[in-house]
Amino acid sequence: MEKKRELKTVIVDTYAILAMAYGELGKEAEKVLLGVRRGDVVGYLPVTVVYELCIHILRGRIPVFESMEELKTFITKYFKIAELRLEDYIEAARIKVEGDTMLKESIELRNRSLSFIDSTIIWLAIKMKIPIITGDKDLAYVAKRKDVEVIW
Repeated sequence: MEKKRELKTVIVDTYAILAMAYGELGKEAEKVLLGVRRGDVVGYLPVTVVYELCIHILRGRIPVFESMEELKTFITKYFKIAELRLEDYIEAARIKVEGDTMLKESIELRNRSLSFIDSTIIWLAIKMKIPIITGDKDLAYVAKRKDVEVIW
């Protein structure tokens, strides 16, 4: 019987936070995010994801947060922020271009493109050697092809 590895760290995508707010998380993602909440798993939010979450709050798309202050409290209580440096943006740009090519070769996703934020998530997962929590099809498709584990 193969022993299941214990997850210690994970990068959390905007999609996962939104799905959590709407009660639409996949079972495995829910289990991992509960681990983040308990402090058993370290959850990283790239600074680009924080930016995107702020946009969603300002547009009223995350009803569980009534203010930016509530979002800030949530983020700082449960997550570590993964800052990006110049080199990280350069690598993320490479992944963006490669990812767009991969998506164009896909029948189901050929009309899609990888977002800037998704490319930073994939790069950080590669750099930190940790999985991603997401239900985003574009992100998951490219991440898996870049040998990044995707939890959902």
